[in-house]
Amino acid sequence: MAMAKFSSKILLLTLAFSTIMAWSEQILAEDQAYGLTIQGEFIDVIDMHLHTGTWDALTEPYKERYSERVPKFLRFTMKYLLGSGLTSEGILKQMDKAKIRRAGVFAVYSPDTTGIASNEFLQQQINGHSDRLLGFASVRTDYWNIDGEEQLKKLETVLGNANMVGIKLAHAHQQMRFDDPRFDGVYEIAGRLGKPIYLHTGTSPNPYTRLEPPYVDPKYLEKTIQRYPDTQFILGHSGYDSFKVALTYLDSCIELAQKYDNVYLEPGALGARKAEKVLIDYLRIIKENNLIDRVIYGSDGPQFPGYTNSHLERFVVTMQDSNYTTAEMRALLQTNFEQLFKLKS
Repeated sequence: MAMAKFSSKILLLTLAFSTIMAWSEQILAEDQAYGLTIQGEFIDVIDMHLHTGTWDALTEPYKERYSERVPKFLRFTMKYLLGSGLTSEGILKQMDKAKIRRAGVFAVYSPDTTGIASNEFLQQQINGHSDRLLGFASVRTDYWNIDGEEQLKKLETVLGNANMVGIKLAHAHQQMRFDDPRFDGVYEIAGRLGKPIYLHTGTSPNPYTRLEPPYVDPKYLEKTIQRYPDTQFILGHSGYDSFKVALTYLDSCIELAQKYDNVYLEPGALGARKAEKVLIDYLRIIKENNLIDRVIYGSDGPQFPGYTNSHLERFVVTMQDSNYTTAEMRALLQTNFEQLFKLKS
């Protein structure tokens, strides 16, 4: 019995290191084919929602949450498995596997919930990959009453870099109410500089994120949207409720997108296996409300090896099962992003 348990542990350890080695393979050659061919038509997929960072910059509760996904005796591998996947090399590997040519990569300032991936670190990761990696800067808000003006100046400066195309905020993670006017300066900068702003909506499973409606329900953002008609708002996760595995706040997102031309939706994490049962409802609701041209694809990757690819595959299959035309798939997966961010195909 003891020998059997030992052999099982050796097998699991071997599998773990095989995964690590697979992660460490060379990035595919520059002539690697990208995009999908669906019904004979080409779609050059863009994933607008990927994360960078380091294992050491994550909070301890967040590390624990991720480590629970593997057996205890293998958790020592997490620093490499997750950490290496958050570098530009790791991100590009996931993109190559999914045949994704271009992606948005987020900075994050959530020191009380998930951790920090600074604008400076993001810049280091995307430099030299401007043809593939597009940066979304963020801003620290934990001492806003003291240094808010300084943070706004830093944000405007970093957005001056050509490869910084947008802004990322996560209200529930950063302890920011959607209706808090103290942060209007961020929305003003976004509109004035023509940098769309991505906002996390819906609940998050990450430790210590806020769950109250003003932090997760985008209906509390409506007055801000009205005040800043030149700012493009992307409602991340489309109000997905990760705790209930439900589209709890999608109605708010739909209503805002129908009322305001500067509101878009993003379905990050809805292609994950956990959300599979609600993805088909999501795509049906989007189509019924004639909002396909207002949805921009994102995965919320890279997470673990293979996640970016599996999210995309599940999303494409479900669109096909939902009778999306190839033109509708291309809009959601490619051209909506290109048009909003003024990119060439």
